[in-house]
Amino acid sequence: RRPRPRPRVSPPSPSSSAPCARARPRRTARRAFAPVCRALRRRARRRRTMEYVSFEGLRLDGRRAREIRATTIVLGVDATVDGSCEYAVGNTRVLATVEGPTEYRAVGSEGDLEPTCAVEARHRESAFAQDGAREARRYDRRAQEFSRTLTGVLESAIVGTLMPRARIRVTTQVLANDGGARAAAVNAATLALIDAGVPLRDMLAAVTVGYIDGHVLVDVNRAEERARGVELTLCAFAGGGDGDAHVVVGEQLDRGKCAVDVFESMHDLALAATRVVGARMRKATLKRTRSLATSRALEKF
Repeated sequence: RRPRPRPRVSPPSPSSSAPCARARPRRTARRAFAPVCRALRRRARRRRTMEYVSFEGLRLDGRRAREIRATTIVLGVDATVDGSCEYAVGNTRVLATVEGPTEYRAVGSEGDLEPTCAVEARHRESAFAQDGAREARRYDRRAQEFSRTLTGVLESAIVGTLMPRARIRVTTQVLANDGGARAAAVNAATLALIDAGVPLRDMLAAVTVGYIDGHVLVDVNRAEERARGVELTLCAFAGGGDGDAHVVVGEQLDRGKCAVDVFESMHDLALAATRVVGARMRKATLKRTRSLATSRALEKF
């Protein structure tokens, strides 16, 4: 038997619209993703060639590896709330406000009011905080997670037994993010609580430490955060309280893993940096207290 001849399929004519309809979305997708691919290639090339620590030991902004950026603290910036603070470290700027303590009418299972102080913390980041404008998000997962972390940290510092059946609302707003925004939010919230007259066990201080290209850098900025190295955010009592000196309240390790010796060096440097930050915060608080005492003393006469 001879095999039956297969039917010949004629090639599609150029005038037919089916092949063009199939090829057009692919071309459109390639054109749409071409700028994104080029930007990713440039970013990867920049990461390979960028030197975050020079041969002289200087970083991109001229600081040493263990040097903290300049800090500006202004207390009592908002007169409509009980306590407020504007905390700026470098180009990072955070505004914190405190409402309370107010009476808390949450009824428990037995019909009694809550015997301890309730803390509600909310963290937000402005759409213009980072480079380039972005659309405002109704739900930000990272902000919600940090809000819960901030609530736990502040609860460990506030003496809730002195304010039973009360509620304190803390709001932190990132106005400009040039690195270390979470640590700046913790410091701003602590100073706002002090401005509101809330009793604390000790002053909280937080700092972010990064590990990039074999170097441990204290108080990383935005350019160093984009290197995607390991980061450690540590929050501790700055010392000067009643037996709670240099007690670590919380720490979080982001962006991968690191060796034990590297983590220990990052932890030690972060703990030492919290003492420096705490000293700056205490100096600003004493300055604010002296100004209030002077103004109130003049009001009496």
